[in-house]
Amino acid sequence: MENYSDDQEPRTRWWILITVAIVITVVAGVFFAWRGSKETVPTDQTAGQTKLPRMANLPPKEEPPKPVPPPYSPDAPLLEQVRKVMLKGIDPHDAVVLAKSLPQKPERADAAFILVEYAAEAGHSEAALIVARYFDPTSAEDSGTIIKDPAAAYEWYRVALSGGQPEAQNHLSDLKQWLQKEAAQGSREAREVLTNWQ
Repeated sequence: MENYSDDQEPRTRWWILITVAIVITVVAGVFFAWRGSKETVPTDQTAGQTKLPRMANLPPKEEPPKPVPPPYSPDAPLLEQVRKVMLKGIDPHDAVVLAKSLPQKPERADAAFILVEYAAEAGHSEAALIVARYFDPTSAEDSGTIIKDPAAAYEWYRVALSGGQPEAQNHLSDLKQWLQKEAAQGSREAREVLTNWQ
């Protein structure tokens, strides 16, 4: 039997303890990894999707509303024609003329909007007036899939008015009356537009 010196014996004990700790850690890790792989995540059979477990104190996330699809195919022929014209390049004045001459089809309003918005952004005042009508909630004109936005209508009417379209003033008056009614009924959006009204 070998004799250990006084300082060799404690070092040997430490090495044994460290080795045992490493072995226990490895075995525990393997065990928990194996056990975790046996657990199954519940699935929603009706939806065919896997639902991940949630923390108990968090409410489930609400799904964002899905956009309403337009009442016509996204590749409607009229829209395709307008896209091709835009890709080739068109003068803002010609864009307004073309928008006015489009045939009456379900996708006409959206196709015309592409043209007049382009012309309005290029500084065409009549186009700015038409774009404002698309956004104006008081307008009875067909606006296709363009969502009514009184703040955008107000801004475009001001552009049209400053560009020499006196008709914009009448529409601004109608819009202001509508906003005042909405604000009185508690609409925060209407109050914000009226606050910024000049």
